[in-house]
Amino acid sequence: MRNVELQNVCKSYDQKSFAVEDINVEIKEGEFFILVGPSGCGKSTLLRMIAGLEEISAGRLLLGEKEANHLDPSKRELSMVFQNYALYPHLSVEENILFGLKVKKIKKEERMRRCLEAAELLGLTDYLKRRPRELSGGQRQRVALARAVVSQAPICLMDEPLSNLDAKLRGQMRLEIRQLQRKLGTTMIYVTHDQVEAMTMGDRMMILKDGKVQQVGTPLDIYNHPANEFVATFIGAPPMNLIDGFIDENENIVVGNRQLVIPAGSIMKGFRAEEMKTGKRVKLGLRPEHVSLAPVKGSDLTVEVEVVNSEVLGNESIISFHLAGEVWRAKWAGQWPMPANNRVNVVFAQHELHIFDAENGQILQSPQKVEASKEVHIL
Repeated sequence: MRNVELQNVCKSYDQKSFAVEDINVEIKEGEFFILVGPSGCGKSTLLRMIAGLEEISAGRLLLGEKEANHLDPSKRELSMVFQNYALYPHLSVEENILFGLKVKKIKKEERMRRCLEAAELLGLTDYLKRRPRELSGGQRQRVALARAVVSQAPICLMDEPLSNLDAKLRGQMRLEIRQLQRKLGTTMIYVTHDQVEAMTMGDRMMILKDGKVQQVGTPLDIYNHPANEFVATFIGAPPMNLIDGFIDENENIVVGNRQLVIPAGSIMKGFRAEEMKTGKRVKLGLRPEHVSLAPVKGSDLTVEVEVVNSEVLGNESIISFHLAGEVWRAKWAGQWPMPANNRVNVVFAQHELHIFDAENGQILQSPQKVEASKEVHIL
């Protein structure tokens, strides 16, 4: 196993603007680390710099204790799985898996031993003599994974390997890749634009936007305590609800024409004096699962709203409604078919509100008591 460290890493193609800017992170040995963000944010560029397929414009890349800025890709001791599988159509599954080992002149007996072990691990034993065209998409992806496994490289890079698969197969492959990484103990760096993959697979993840790091942390830390408005709306399905508000003369947060008023002392204990000035513009954020159907017990905020749409998904329902000119969503367990324009009372979990600065999008206050569930030990 080997750790990967990026120190002030930058990439510029025109010497005027940055595709990737000032990346600082240490990826630990044996960690499953996710690079996630929208298309064009620089995540694949960053992965290619680690692989040696792109030159680093500034900063340092350390693989273990060794600086790797100018190392050839073949000397970096890593494997890579691509989005398009990159299989040779004229070679069999076995020949595709063994191709890299032949190039490295590994002995034939050792090559076959590794191939059979990888094939058994990934359920490919019965397909070794087939050509790629005779395989399904999931089987082709397993061949690409087997090729990475047989290299026995301490670091594995994956560039959106599941994006060509259908939703059901993606779910299955997510599980298989995660189990494979745990079994091998490989340091894995995984690029995706799918926040579901990021949340379910990674030990930690880095969220990128326009080539800049927005936040690094565990999936649950980022979900519960987003650093800014972008992270809050990017992570979560449906995304976090946001609405504009301002602080009035009594230091309450007011939304719309006083449709929603948050008392000063209820959630703003951590605010600095300059953040409490009258007229300051803020944004309130609330996850859809923290909007409930009234009446419920407690002193949370109850508001009458107009339903826009209801999506009944079987085990849960997504209810869209108007609030002060914005469309918000609630996620409720069970089946809640509701006609449009129906009026219902909803309750906002006041202690779950996030408050962002409307000018720069940075978090002013997150819920103070949100913690990940404790680990459950099954005897």
